[in-house]
Amino acid sequence: MSGRHHRTRTALRTGVVGMEPGEIETLDQLADALDQLRRDRNLSLQGLADAAQKLTTPGGRQRALPRSTASHLKNAKSLPQRETVETWLAACGVLGEEAQRPWLRALDRVANSHQQRPPGAVRVRDARPRVLGVHAAIQVDQTAGHDPASSGRNELPPYVPRDFDADLRTKITLAGQQGGFVLVIGDSSVGKTRGLFEAVHTVLPDWWLLHPSGADVLREFAGHPAGRTVVWLDELQDYLDFHGGVPAGALRAMIEAGVVLVATCWPGEYTRRVALPARDEPDPYANDRRLLDLASVLTVPGTLSTDERRRAEDLAHTDRRIRVALDTPDAGFTQVMAAGPELIRRWEHAPPYAKAVITAVLDARRVGAHAPLTRAYIEAAAPGYLTDQQQATPPPRWLDDALAYATELLHGATCTLCPVAAGMGIITGYQAADYLHQHALRTRRTEHLPDIAWHALLSHHHPDDTHLLADNAMRSGRVHEAFTLFQQLARNGAPFAASRLADLLAERGDFDQLRERADDGDPYAADRVAGLPADPE
Repeated sequence: MSGRHHRTRTALRTGVVGMEPGEIETLDQLADALDQLRRDRNLSLQGLADAAQKLTTPGGRQRALPRSTASHLKNAKSLPQRETVETWLAACGVLGEEAQRPWLRALDRVANSHQQRPPGAVRVRDARPRVLGVHAAIQVDQTAGHDPASSGRNELPPYVPRDFDADLRTKITLAGQQGGFVLVIGDSSVGKTRGLFEAVHTVLPDWWLLHPSGADVLREFAGHPAGRTVVWLDELQDYLDFHGGVPAGALRAMIEAGVVLVATCWPGEYTRRVALPARDEPDPYANDRRLLDLASVLTVPGTLSTDERRRAEDLAHTDRRIRVALDTPDAGFTQVMAAGPELIRRWEHAPPYAKAVITAVLDARRVGAHAPLTRAYIEAAAPGYLTDQQQATPPPRWLDDALAYATELLHGATCTLCPVAAGMGIITGYQAADYLHQHALRTRRTEHLPDIAWHALLSHHHPDDTHLLADNAMRSGRVHEAFTLFQQLARNGAPFAASRLADLLAERGDFDQLRERADDGDPYAADRVAGLPADPE
């Protein structure tokens, strides 16, 4: 059959003439594409078999491709073995891992095309990095001759290859072979999420990618895990602190099912969760420590190495954002790209009412309010950061103007307070930018929240944050607030909260209320009452 007639047959069967490996989805398409490769090399089936006999495997074993096996592959009789495809490719002169990779990925897609998509998942190759948590980049005027539409088409600037890329991609490759958990640690805006995205996109482009909205969705998936799925957990601490957390056993079950979990985490969050508690102290992170022990960990440095800066210089002529970041002397390259230093300047030099609003949100997150802070909380808490005169003489639209300042985009990349939507045109609350939050953790670590801010949190926090707020209130000596928060938890049926309430009542000497709770059937209060002397007075 002539090449022209064969191409006609291929077009009829696959719908594509000269199909590329990346376009292959079915067994028929794979068979036709491989057979076309053979014909392009002017090899008959016998010639293919003869060429295969001259080849050896990396281990020194002689390869073989009998005519019957080649005929079965050519006619799409059955799914070929990986070694058969490797031998076919090598006999056609497609040598080396890099050259064969697109074809072997095509085989992988065909072999796993029957697998169902987990609810809410997309193909890794179709995932959008910004949706997965990769920071937006600063926007600058591009140089003459630059295509102005290119920045709009590309959400992000070209990726500057990092020194850790090879190690990270090896870890993901190994996890893909048998399931695994890869954790990337680094401060905000150091490039950890972008590097992880590029690695997963390169190594596992045809897998499903699931980005759970919270720990509850992750636990539900863990009950029925699907293989060949990447579970994306950017900012792992948010999942661990979510109501109910993530049991280490659930993570282990997903790994055993062949799932690849990839996550990012801040160094401080990782350190405090893996540290052992002091003797006789409670161990709130016992589960997290077991969970993190399953991870293959990689740490991303905060600055570019000499080689990384050289690679960035090579790319600077293609995108002026890279040039601007390289030429900024007072901050790191990746931080400038995400407008991190500008966030700090925006906060520190804000007008009084805007600064109060931003600081109120930063402080609330610092003590455990991870969910978006509502306008009602901000309005109630902000006065605690203002002088008496500023409280007495606010401008008519002080809150609206302050929020407008706080939510203004900086260089098109980010803002000090990011609005969170609850629908079209509806703002449910505000979250502080991660980079600014990390900065505030350092600069305000010894600052106490004003009484007004704590009182506002009691009435205006998300239920999922109650436990963290209660624990932080205890550590801060805010016994009244801790008591109120543990009461809220106890009313919702949290057994640990009833125990803590009983402890607090005993410590405060509030024996009457302790006895009332015991009479109402609280076993923890009853235990404390049993230990009281007959006449506590």
